[in-house]
Amino acid sequence: MLLRALSLLLLLLPPGAALAAAPSFDCAKAATEAEQAVCAEENLAALDRELARLYDLALNGPHASPESAKELKAYQRGWVKGRNACWKDGEAANDCVAESYVLRIHELREGYMDARAADEVGASLGPLAYACDGLDAGLSAVFVNVGEARFASLKWRQNAVVLSQAIAASGARYTGKNYAGEHEFWTKGREASLTLPDRGPLQCQVDATG
Repeated sequence: MLLRALSLLLLLLPPGAALAAAPSFDCAKAATEAEQAVCAEENLAALDRELARLYDLALNGPHASPESAKELKAYQRGWVKGRNACWKDGEAANDCVAESYVLRIHELREGYMDARAADEVGASLGPLAYACDGLDAGLSAVFVNVGEARFASLKWRQNAVVLSQAIAASGARYTGKNYAGEHEFWTKGREASLTLPDRGPLQCQVDATG
């Protein structure tokens, strides 16, 4: 069921789908440059709304507890500080903010069952677990679509990378880089290929849903 929904999200959502302009917070009270960037850029605002939606589900869902809520709030405060520090990246600040949102969305979806409770109204799906030949670790993938911006967040062992969708004749192809170099992830149904800076392409297959 999740894979079917993922395929629809990746392939059938029309580019440039209409978005409400406002993020989850009051832009009149935007206190940091990162918040001002979110208010000024429609895709960043959409990422903020999706993150706020998942955070609310995780905080108030049926599996939440006082202990988990306390931990969640503490991690969220830490994430906000990291997002705000993106502005030190200068011209790449908006890319840094977007990556920060996508990685946090991955964390919420992976770490809190309740955050995955209402995917039919959201902009993210996953995590999907992939088994890749030659990769001695499971690969966790979360997909986020907001307007014309489509992202894949990948995690394995201590590695994490956010990729953006690129042109492909078939399937959904994502490219990008982190400190290690260039990455590519190309999905076609239950199968995918992963190219890392030092090797690839590795053949992958959906192993399980998160």
